[in-house]
Amino acid sequence: MNTEILTVALGLTFFFILLTVLFFWQSHRLKDIRTLRLGRLTALWLASAFFAINGIAMTIIFIFLGNERLGGLILALEVALISLITFLLSIAIPIAIIVLSIRMWRRESKNLANFILPILMLLFMIVDISYISVQHLSQNFLWLQILAWTYPILAVYMGWQFLVFFLSSWVYGRRMRKTRAQYFVVHGAGLINGQTVGRLLANRIKAAVNVAGDSTMIIMSGGKGSDENLSEAEAMRSYAIDELGFPSERILLEDQSTTTYENLVYSSQLIEAKEEAKEARRFMFFSSDYHVFRAALFAARLGLDAQGGPGGKTAIYYRVPAFIREFIAVLNYYRKKHLIIIGLIVGFLLLFSIIVFIMQHKTVK
Repeated sequence: MNTEILTVALGLTFFFILLTVLFFWQSHRLKDIRTLRLGRLTALWLASAFFAINGIAMTIIFIFLGNERLGGLILALEVALISLITFLLSIAIPIAIIVLSIRMWRRESKNLANFILPILMLLFMIVDISYISVQHLSQNFLWLQILAWTYPILAVYMGWQFLVFFLSSWVYGRRMRKTRAQYFVVHGAGLINGQTVGRLLANRIKAAVNVAGDSTMIIMSGGKGSDENLSEAEAMRSYAIDELGFPSERILLEDQSTTTYENLVYSSQLIEAKEEAKEARRFMFFSSDYHVFRAALFAARLGLDAQGGPGGKTAIYYRVPAFIREFIAVLNYYRKKHLIIIGLIVGFLLLFSIIVFIMQHKTVK
């Protein structure tokens, strides 16, 4: 191999090794991991580790084995595999979301909200086909082809945001496994027929009871909806006592909340009324597995000393669409930042396409 190329390759390998160490160190020194920065650092760590490992492998193959063909073949296979996976995901994910959403509509509540994701995915596929069609137009429509690049650029941007959210949620769940607190807060969910704890809510209660200690106090948090005969908190207490055998004297009720935000606020106020010491007010909250990290973001924004416990298990057909709805909710949470970035991208491409359009028509005249 050319000495100059080898020197550059070794330098890049060493650079990515340093980045791997740096991102790993930064992700583990975060004072509060209830942040999307956790996902960004994890994504950068994984990417740098990938390039570092490849660099080490190529160094061994080229220098110690002296087999350049093998190294080239491995690189080509990696590029082909990554391209294939990306292509398959771009097709499989929208189709899977549509299928799972339909299953959720059939098995769970039959409301319009459950069709929002399938509609969005269908629109995504239509835009995808339109983009491909535009790219096959003649050079007379170069301005339109440039403007159409808004779609792949925004798709990459949204893909990055989803990856950050997914990794944040995944890493957060694993790093919080050994967290303990005196108080547990179980977030409510809708009751079946207005009075019975459903499977989704039951799994949240079980998750809390399963890791509760001998002195743990559990706060059942959930108000009474307009279509419910009793508060969710009351139904949850009955389920924990009758079905799981949890001591009634270690259950407190918070029966005013109607949202995740209120679950956290009202429950923390209940704890504050009982505990004078600040360190004793720490609590863990329990929700469905797909919802834990967003609740953690809420808790961080509120300045609460609260961390998510093990998530209540949910069926895959429910979890995937629900997790994507969580992602959309988090995007909305930071909508000002995203709207500014999207506006800059669209504005730049629109201005560029207008300039090209004007130049083309001047040339024609």
